Amino acid sequence: MIPILKFINFLLILLLFSCNENEREYKLYYPNGDIRVSGTYVNDKAHGFWEGYYPNGQLKSSGEYYNGELVGHWLWYYEDGSIVKDSTYNYPNSYE
Repeated sequence: MIPILKFINFLLILLLFSCNENEREYKLYYPNGDIRVSGTYVNDKAHGFWEGYYPNGQLKSSGEYYNGELVGHWLWYYEDGSIVKDSTYNYPNSYE
């Protein structure tokens, strides 16, 4: 009886892990090694919080993606740190 329970537990664990979304962290770097872009992909689409940076390390953009689409509050900055654009996006494909 114990081997059967172990086998059933193994199958349940395997099933749970196989149902997990394909999530991976993404980072792109400048040639000097400084971070250029940081975010997450889920099922090969940008998803979650993303940030972009200028070569000097200053924040260039920040906001969230949902299923590959811009959503929520996004900010874009000049290289000196002042705001270029402040936008809100509603899913899907809506802009305010």
